[in-house]
Amino acid sequence: MKHLILSAFCFLGFYFYGNSQQAGVAKDTMRTVLENDKLKVMEYVSTPGKDACGKGLHSHAPHLTILLTDALIRLTTKDGKEQDFDLKAGFTLWSEAETHMAVNNGSKPVKAYLVELK
Repeated sequence: MKHLILSAFCFLGFYFYGNSQQAGVAKDTMRTVLENDKLKVMEYVSTPGKDACGKGLHSHAPHLTILLTDALIRLTTKDGKEQDFDLKAGFTLWSEAETHMAVNNGSKPVKAYLVELK
């Protein structure tokens, strides 16, 4: 009986530890994954309702976007036009230089890489 109780506590401890670690992944972050003289790779993690690839209205140089998760994105252009996108993990898009606001309009965290050539 002691072994069963000990096993249950160990299982619950690993379960809650693992879930708390996963919850840590869902924080809003922007970080450089790789940068050298040829390119820069940025990773963006966005929780629901937050900026998806920069703060507020912002600009990007020409870049490649690679979605690592499904995403519902509301894109607002600098002239105020809004458009909603329902995108799947693996979606890849080349964009010329642009200014926009992109918001995670879904109910789950969004993770993406943006790759800029130098």
